[in-house]
Amino acid sequence: METYIFQHVAFEGPGAILPYLESKGYHVHLVKLYAGDPVPSSLDVDFAVLMGGPMSALEEDKYPFMVEEKQLCRELFAADKPVLGVCLGAQIMANAFFAPIRQNPEKEIGFYPVTFENGFTVNAFHWHGETFDIPEYAESIAYSEACRNQGFKMGRSLGLQFHLETTAESLNSLLENCAEELETALSAKAKYVQSKSQILETAKTALPELNAAMTELLDAMLA
Repeated sequence: METYIFQHVAFEGPGAILPYLESKGYHVHLVKLYAGDPVPSSLDVDFAVLMGGPMSALEEDKYPFMVEEKQLCRELFAADKPVLGVCLGAQIMANAFFAPIRQNPEKEIGFYPVTFENGFTVNAFHWHGETFDIPEYAESIAYSEACRNQGFKMGRSLGLQFHLETTAESLNSLLENCAEELETALSAKAKYVQSKSQILETAKTALPELNAAMTELLDAMLA
C-alpha cells in the first residue's frame, strides 16, 4: 500500500503511526510540505495521513500547498481511498469539504478526556485553539468538555482534532518548539491548559493507551 504522510512542520511528525505502517509492510512516503516537497497525484496514493501544525487551515495564502492538500482529500474521498487527518490535518480535511474552521471557545493543551459516540473514553493529548464544523457528508464521532467537535468519519476517512499518535519523543519536540504558546496560555489562566510538568507526568501512563487506541482506529480504517 502506497502511504503518504504529509508534514506541515518539522516538529510534528507521525509519531506512533509510522512504526504501525512499517509493521504492516506498507510503502511509506514522508512528504515534507514545509521543505517544498510536492503534493502527489491522488492516483499514486492508497492512504494519506495529514499531520498537525501551528498554522491555520485557512491560511492558504501563506501556505499554498493547503489548496493542493484539500483537492487531494476530495479526490481520495471520491475514489473511496482512506485519509486520516490529525489536528491541523483534520481541519484541512473538514475545510476541503467546505466546513468552516473557527476559534474554539477554549484553547486545549494537555491531556483531557475525549468521549467517542459509542461511549469509549480516552485521555487524549490536545494542542489546538481552532476547531472545525462537521462536514456535510460526515458524522461526528467524538467530543470533549472543551471542544464539541473532536472527530468525524466520512466514508473510509477520519478526522481527529486530538492526538493518539503522540510518543515521548514527539511530545518533547512539541513542548520545545511551542513553548511560547504554552506559556502564553498558562499566563492567561486558560481553563483547559496544563503546565509542562503536568503534561510530562501524565504522559508516563497515558501514552501507551493513546497508541493502542491509534492502532485500533488504523486497523479499522485499513481493514
